[in-house]
Amino acid sequence: MPTLEQGADEPGLTPPLEAYADEPELKAKAVNGSHDKAPLLTPPRALLEWDRLQSREVPAREWALEHWLPRHHASLLAGRGGIGKTLAAQHLGTAMALGKAWVDEIRKPLRVLLWAGEDDANELWRRQLGICEHFQSELKELQDLFCVQSYESVDITLAHQVYGLLQPTPMMAELTAQIRDYEIEYVFLDNIARIYGGNENDRHQVTQFLSWLTAACQPAGVCLLGHPSKGAGSEYSGSTAWEGAVRARLYLSDRLPDAPVDPDAPPDESVRYLSRRKSNYSPNDWRKLEMRSGVLIPETRDVAQAVRQVSGQFAQDIVLRAVRRLATMNIICNTSTRSPDYLPRLASQYGLLDSLAEKRFAAIMRECVKDGSLKIAAVGHYSNRTVKLGLTVAQVHE
Repeated sequence: MPTLEQGADEPGLTPPLEAYADEPELKAKAVNGSHDKAPLLTPPRALLEWDRLQSREVPAREWALEHWLPRHHASLLAGRGGIGKTLAAQHLGTAMALGKAWVDEIRKPLRVLLWAGEDDANELWRRQLGICEHFQSELKELQDLFCVQSYESVDITLAHQVYGLLQPTPMMAELTAQIRDYEIEYVFLDNIARIYGGNENDRHQVTQFLSWLTAACQPAGVCLLGHPSKGAGSEYSGSTAWEGAVRARLYLSDRLPDAPVDPDAPPDESVRYLSRRKSNYSPNDWRKLEMRSGVLIPETRDVAQAVRQVSGQFAQDIVLRAVRRLATMNIICNTSTRSPDYLPRLASQYGLLDSLAEKRFAAIMRECVKDGSLKIAAVGHYSNRTVKLGLTVAQVHE
């Protein structure tokens, strides 16, 4: 039976197709979805060996872009058409290839592949000149490190429906081959409409596609670019599986999400906001970008100050995470300023304020209680059997 010692401890590793069948004919049927009589193919077993892991040091979590894009997993960058998603991907790819910070820290240079499905080679070239000038580098420094392929007029569908069933196309194998040949460590795919031929509202198909894509890109991480639906307030299109099956979802917009909007005030066309709207490993956050001559320049103001000024769902997430975290430590919190279990005080003691000032945290806590996202409920009993009340996160926010 495969074990972690035999390679299953590599981050995000999924058994390759070769593990499912030894005969070429069986592998072909597994890939092509043939319904001919063939043995049922299931992945090999690789249980975690807790007794052996007990004495080993857990590997550190790896990031392509610190706190924003995890390595070895799938992420999603969404935004309306024309907002600059491909441009942002070029900035990120360049920063990763050079090992230079952009929006956040990049700890080590990575080999990056970008499939550009909407822009021709000359447009990508023009943009890259400005980006390289921003990073104070030359185009030749990106050779073999930032691999950009224009597929403007080419069908790059990675999976499509055959008689209602989702099936991979030869382009899925081509993606894997490019990652291998160029020794790629991170991939940007622009965009979902160009690479996905299934039903975007079918949860199973979406999850299946993202599973195939993650396996096809391993050990590289992958970020898909996508558009929101037409619905008001939408931040991505299709089933919620698009968000549920990725480790991080970023949103690029010309307004700060969740911030009050003046309908009479048009957005500033020179400003973009890159927001971290969902992350399995870090809190929500955002960065303001200024568009100058086709280059997205991150704001240089103090990030902690920006977080303190944030409102809406961003700020509430900080408070709700603090309650959840304290609950995992069996610590009950409340809203009484006279109590030793006062939530803002505990959040400060355990480093859960996430750069919010304690008074600001307290104000957001009261907002959460008012709108029902935090509830005061029975959480246990005192020694005299009287009910003990404490703060809990409402089920709808779980």
